Amino acid sequence: MPTGLTADGSYQAGARRTMDLTAQDAWRNWAEAQGLGRWLSQARTALTEGEETTLADGTHVLAVRVRPPSLLRIRLSRADWPQPRTAQLRVLAAARGSTVALHMEGLPDAAARAGYIEHWNAALTGARAPDAKKTTVAKKAASAKKTTVAKKAASAKKTTVAKKAASAKKVPARNSAGKKPSAR
Repeated sequence: MPTGLTADGSYQAGARRTMDLTAQDAWRNWAEAQGLGRWLSQARTALTEGEETTLADGTHVLAVRVRPPSLLRIRLSRADWPQPRTAQLRVLAAARGSTVALHMEGLPDAAARAGYIEHWNAALTGARAPDAKKTTVAKKAASAKKTTVAKKAASAKKTTVAKKAASAKKVPARNSAGKKPSAR
């Protein structure tokens, strides 16, 4: 049986990536109105369970399950599709960040399956880089600030120690017998 072929003769596709995002950020980036555009097509409004709407590309959508920030299950239909499709977004907890998992069933053939997988992998990979970059920049800025503060503190400490050492050296010299010279 070919990969992705289901018992009813349709195909299914899926893709997932773990990202350095909280579940809420992943939900906002992938499930809300504009976020849908990353993997399907942009919605005009946020999806509410039981609500029907139309995506920017004309696809009719029924929101079957909406459980922020972990599950979005929608039914998609278009006049040029032989049957409706079901798409699902899951946001799963990961050791570091969250895993965004995309899935669709009811695809007509292996070519449609391959097309979705390619599109989703590109979207998942592309979405991860900017978020990771922002996180890295923020971490570097915080680290640089900590380093600067630490360097200033260390420098101040060295200066204080050096001043104390220099002050200690200014103690009057003693003669070879260990006595201070007299001030006659």
